[in-house]
Amino acid sequence: MTSPRHAAGRDQQSGLAHAVPRETADGPPPWLAACGTPVAVVQGSWSGRHGLGSASPCPECARRASA
Repeated sequence: MTSPRHAAGRDQQSGLAHAVPRETADGPPPWLAACGTPVAVVQGSWSGRHGLGSASPCPECARRASA
C-alpha cells in the first residue's frame, strides 16, 4: 500500500516518476525524492497516474514509499 504522504515527482532527464515526501513537495524547490534523486516537477499523488500509475515509476521510491 502506498502512503498518501508522498507526491509524484519527475526527473526530466530520465523520465522516471519519483515519490517525493509531502512535506518536501509542499515547500519550494529544490525537491528530493525518497530515493535521493532531485526532481524538477512535482504534481499529483504518488499513488496516481503521475506516480505509480506512470509508465516508469522508480523502483527504489516504490519500495521506500510503501514501507
